[in-house]
Amino acid sequence: MENLNKRNCSKRNKISRTQSTTTVEMRTNDFPDDILTHILSFLPFKDAFRTTVLSKRWASLCYKLSNLEINDEGVNNAEDWIHFRRFVDAIILSPRSKKVTLKYFNLRCSSKFVDCVGFDKLVEAAKQRRVEHLDLCLLNVPLAPTIFCCETLVVLKLARLSVGSSFHCSPHLPSLKTLVMVAVCFEDMEDWFKILSGCPKLECLDANFLKPGFTIDEAKDDVTERGYFKPLSNLIDASIGLLDVPLKALYNVQYLCVSNSWV
Repeated sequence: MENLNKRNCSKRNKISRTQSTTTVEMRTNDFPDDILTHILSFLPFKDAFRTTVLSKRWASLCYKLSNLEINDEGVNNAEDWIHFRRFVDAIILSPRSKKVTLKYFNLRCSSKFVDCVGFDKLVEAAKQRRVEHLDLCLLNVPLAPTIFCCETLVVLKLARLSVGSSFHCSPHLPSLKTLVMVAVCFEDMEDWFKILSGCPKLECLDANFLKPGFTIDEAKDDVTERGYFKPLSNLIDASIGLLDVPLKALYNVQYLCVSNSWV
């Protein structure tokens, strides 16, 4: 009799837990997509993506996220890197996400297994989704200069990467207010001054450890003669390396920090 009571009690507990889980699941599924997407936005992206195993509905929600923060933490070998890149491509390049405005996209890749293939496609996909805040830290990855042609960008942060020549591309960042460039290598440093001229609303500038092949006087003379140089009339706050930005561009700045970044 005692064993029978224990079995009945165990069954009741299992039923109770099942009913409780079902109730919670039903309540969650009653939420509209906007609320569920908002909840997912607070999770690290990899954790948010794990919810796709719950149901097809949750899978579709991950493609509606407007804030994406992705890094290659946990990539320990070439096979891991391949899986990671497939994962990123599946999210960014998916037709299901094309109509969703991308407010924030942060991609950080520091693994020694990083290859240089396909990153320009990710940038173009973000631009097509009207990205507003783009933050890229890519270990020595070369990017096309078209990254500096985007009407919707308000914040652009680039680190530890290189940029090809913009001979066929005129930088155009009409909405950009914050520009951060750290350890960025330019194929032609004249392009850096073209970029500055393409940011008429720039308010905050942080440029350090760029790769100049000139003295600051040579840069100012050359750029002025070719018509690339325009002072940054809206600039409020600037932190620059001594050789990274012509001081003439900063005539209107309110707060300025200059460091000799190449010492």
